[in-house]
Amino acid sequence: MMGKRIIKLLCAASLMLLAGCANKSVDYSDEVAGLEALPLGAEGRVLKMSHYTPEEVKDIQYALNTRGLYWTAGQTPAYLNSEQCPINVYAHRGHYNYPENSLTSVLMGALGGFDGVEIDVMMTRDGYWVVHHDSISGRATGRRDGKNLRISRVKGKDWNTLVVRDKDGNLTNERAPYAIDVFEQWAKTRLPGQQLNIEIKEDADLVELAQLNRMVVSVLPQGSYFYSSLEFKVLKSMREVNSSVYLGYIWEPDAKSINEVKKVARRAAKSDVLYQKYSRSINWVSDYESRKRSRSKSNKHSAQTVRNALGANSGLHVDIRSFVKASTIYTRSKAAGLARVATYSINGTEYHQSQLQELSRAGRSLPDEVIMDTSKFEFCHRLYPELVSKSSLYQPTTAYGRAIMQLPKDADFTRLEQQRMYLADNHYLTASGKVRLLNSYGLSNASASPETKKTTSQRPEGSLVLIPEDEAFEIEQTSITLEIPN
Repeated sequence: MMGKRIIKLLCAASLMLLAGCANKSVDYSDEVAGLEALPLGAEGRVLKMSHYTPEEVKDIQYALNTRGLYWTAGQTPAYLNSEQCPINVYAHRGHYNYPENSLTSVLMGALGGFDGVEIDVMMTRDGYWVVHHDSISGRATGRRDGKNLRISRVKGKDWNTLVVRDKDGNLTNERAPYAIDVFEQWAKTRLPGQQLNIEIKEDADLVELAQLNRMVVSVLPQGSYFYSSLEFKVLKSMREVNSSVYLGYIWEPDAKSINEVKKVARRAAKSDVLYQKYSRSINWVSDYESRKRSRSKSNKHSAQTVRNALGANSGLHVDIRSFVKASTIYTRSKAAGLARVATYSINGTEYHQSQLQELSRAGRSLPDEVIMDTSKFEFCHRLYPELVSKSSLYQPTTAYGRAIMQLPKDADFTRLEQQRMYLADNHYLTASGKVRLLNSYGLSNASASPETKKTTSQRPEGSLVLIPEDEAFEIEQTSITLEIPN
């Protein structure tokens, strides 16, 4: 059923309206009437993708609308005016609720309230550009026979046997896409102002990059895409090919960031749950260190060097740990004339988010954009909770709408089911994952009374929700050794 709905949404979104699809038999009975004013991609605006009833979808959307938000088909909230948040957010390998680097994740990234989507491209042995992150299949893609393939050695016919895995690691019926598939879809489904960040994983030569660029410009309008790469020479070659496109130079991760991933890898070696959670980072480090063996020195060029080699329409994409350490990196980049400074992290979204919050509290400059495995709303809401308005002009008709209208500005609006339970107990979940008394909203930890602090960490009399004390646990009981190439 979900697969049919995805296909219908692809057809509808590609034409930006409900009429005009070639398949006249498409049934739009899932469309929820009364939501036409919402942005395309809003849940129920084109097709109903969630488990909510039409009445609940409409009530959720109307209630969120009074807060300056809407619920997307990707099952995450988004700002009605995405420009409210001063930082651009790119969906890392597509919408994080869907298989990475898949057509579905790119589609939902376009319709999910992001400023853009980041994908990874590399080449097959016979010269096809494909969308894939790891040098070997198996983690994000796979075959029915279980055989793993080295992407640089496969040919198109072999690539056609790969399908993407879902978020639980199960094989789907969606085939791994060629780059042209993603480019064509992006041209049809992207919203105004959105850009596709095409990260080049390949150490490609001038001819191969020219081929990639010809394919891109033949499909995508100017300004709807840009290139990024960890390989400086690749970007210099791409500048010869395309004199005007933005080029993002990716600084290699901080050494401590890589060491942290290695520590996780040791624990994850005997924990399926941990491996699944951190598999993106673990595989990234393995691939990265394999490539690094061919380099003679650290691959971090200064902002001025980047500006001199790539021109003004270029920028730095920096590990958040490096960004924090180099207190003047933003001002130096701007002084050098670079267009953008972006941050990423191989240590997880929560770490990335927490570091940016610390920078904000310290009055430090924040990046122009971030590459995240979370929605733009979830990222910005923790930095700028005041962007969520508070209005009582709407009278909700369902429990979901009533919960949305009752929640304070700093609440987690992504977990409506849990919020209903907590609100029944006069508590709510904050965007940072804390449990707080509803009537203590606005009180700081310093100003809250001892009784309030005690109540929020224990179970009050007659409580419907058990809020346990924090407890420490150690997942690794015995040490093991995991070797990653140096």
